[in-house]
Amino acid sequence: MPNKIDLVNGTYKLIRISGLTSEAIPEEIETALQVADDYAGELLSTGLDIGWIQPLEYGQSDPNDYSGLNAQTIGPFKKLLALELVDYFGKVAPVSLQMNADKGMRSLEQLLVNVNPSQNPGTLPIGSGNEWDYRSDKFYPEPISDDGAIYKNTSDVFQLPIDWTAWLAGLFTLTSVEYEFDAGIVLTDEAIVDETSVVTVSFAKQGQFTLCARATNSNGDVTNEKIIYNVTDCNKNYYP
Repeated sequence: MPNKIDLVNGTYKLIRISGLTSEAIPEEIETALQVADDYAGELLSTGLDIGWIQPLEYGQSDPNDYSGLNAQTIGPFKKLLALELVDYFGKVAPVSLQMNADKGMRSLEQLLVNVNPSQNPGTLPIGSGNEWDYRSDKFYPEPISDDGAIYKNTSDVFQLPIDWTAWLAGLFTLTSVEYEFDAGIVLTDEAIVDETSVVTVSFAKQGQFTLCARATNSNGDVTNEKIIYNVTDCNKNYYP
């Protein structure tokens, strides 16, 4: 179970990759702990219980306190906390940081939100509207399956940071990250900063593309992260 200082340091690394801060000073660490406590409480009020351990007295979180997070929740929470801290310090978050936060929120929702199954009542009449699992595309095309894809425009150019801290678990170091991707994705400026890999992403055409990042640690273990992009050209006029 990571300490709160591990979470704060990992969050500042995400912000530093985006060029919004340098090495965090003690005052900024104290601020981040307070923001983390507040934001974890806010998530809990919306039904997302990440397991965060609040201090016995408000505002008194110690950097060495256990956070209560696990390998599944620490990564998404750092992405969300990074956006909260950037806003707290009055900075403008780049698109890459905003997209990472959106991805973190989706991960928490998929992990923590349970939707009870339901079915139509027996009293519901059966007719042309509900007899078959069918949708007509006479007036509009069926959308492609996004599989949790991130929507982008062909003109977008952004940094993609991936934090591998939870996987490394403080036991190993990140030695390499390789990328496999569909034709249509363009990658440049690959780099590794501590436990985080970063690469600049752009697109050569419209379509749905998959990018797979394969990380290797100092023990020789390998893990993957898959990202899907739905890319459109918003500059085109689709109307007659």
